[in-house]
Amino acid sequence: MCRRTLKPGDGICEATLLNSAGKEPSYNSATQTLTCNFKIVTKIELLEITDSHFQVDVTTDAGTKHYYYNTTPKPSLGDTANPKALKDSVTEATLTLKLNLSGATKVAVLYTPKHGATGEPNDSYNDIYGTWDITEAIKGSL
Repeated sequence: MCRRTLKPGDGICEATLLNSAGKEPSYNSATQTLTCNFKIVTKIELLEITDSHFQVDVTTDAGTKHYYYNTTPKPSLGDTANPKALKDSVTEATLTLKLNLSGATKVAVLYTPKHGATGEPNDSYNDIYGTWDITEAIKGSL
């Protein structure tokens, strides 16, 4: 079970990889679609919860690593993105990504709550993130 709440950047947010309906990460090998459900509680004003804040890391049995974020394909939140989440609000986001996971030995999902401390690219918060290893949750579908 992946229900683990992470607190990336103490005081920024609490992120759980499992929404309130109890949906765990899943992978459909027929459609090659990875789906992860998040429940994110914001602790600051105007926290961005968009696809650019998520990343999927895949390690293959050959030891090759692939990183999916602002690349093609990139993770998508579709209609669940919340670019200006208010303080103490709850956002339930569904991350989807179409990719071939055959031969994957490890799959991890990362959430970076803030890219810049003041909105400036040179004031980075990219070193603050939460990581979930979802390999066990989806291994029956690989």
